[in-house]
Amino acid sequence: MINFKNQIALETLKIETPSATVGSTVIVTAQWRGLRQMKDDYTVFVHLIGPDGLLHGQVDTIAAQGTMPTSQWKLNQPIADRFEIRIPDDAPKGEYRLEVGWYLLATLDRLSVIDSRGDEIDDKFVMSGLVVK
Repeated sequence: MINFKNQIALETLKIETPSATVGSTVIVTAQWRGLRQMKDDYTVFVHLIGPDGLLHGQVDTIAAQGTMPTSQWKLNQPIADRFEIRIPDDAPKGEYRLEVGWYLLATLDRLSVIDSRGDEIDDKFVMSGLVVK
């Protein structure tokens, strides 16, 4: 489980299309769980970072394809999510990484990822596993 500031847990994250081509769409699925009742509506982001270290595709949205604002989540309710991210035609080929996180749109402040001791370790979760051919 990835803990976003004791508010949101990322329980699963899967790249459904681990091999893609430029111009195609990458599908990513996630399952979230609210760790507390939230008064704010956070925006989730999924970024595709290319072998050059640059952003080559992104989605920023309300959870569950825009249908489940975090202020409406019930405590411990599982929230299934699906993201479709298009890889631009001019994106470089190679190994990509995924960056996933949450922020408050009004301020752009991100929810920190915290470890089991409660220490902030990053402002996003990063995973590999995508190859663009």
